[in-house]
Amino acid sequence: MLNYIIYFISLFITLPIFATISIYLISVKVLHSKKLKAVHTAVNWTTILYIIVVVILFDLIFGRIFIGWIIVFFIISLSIIITYQWKTGTEVELGKAIRVIWRFSFILFLMLYILLVLVGIIQQIFV
Repeated sequence: MLNYIIYFISLFITLPIFATISIYLISVKVLHSKKLKAVHTAVNWTTILYIIVVVILFDLIFGRIFIGWIIVFFIISLSIIITYQWKTGTEVELGKAIRVIWRFSFILFLMLYILLVLVGIIQQIFV
């Protein structure tokens, strides 16, 4: 039984698109959320999976781990958003800034995931 749970979790880590779709469907069908709220729920819960998979794919394809660069990216993005909030005269809201970074990183890491999977496939074909 424990093996099935491990396989289930590893499937979601390896293929986070299945996790995103599953959480979206659960949110719509079981929790009766509206579609936009269900998308936000799926994005919020699966962003970390995309980050983990991109780190693993960078290690597999290029032989390097870029966790430090990802953390620096998050810190610089957070400082840019907070500076923008401060300059536009609105209140600086840390929660809102983190939410913007989190949603933007979902899009970024989803694109990186797709790109790295294609690079890995092409690399395996030609090597």
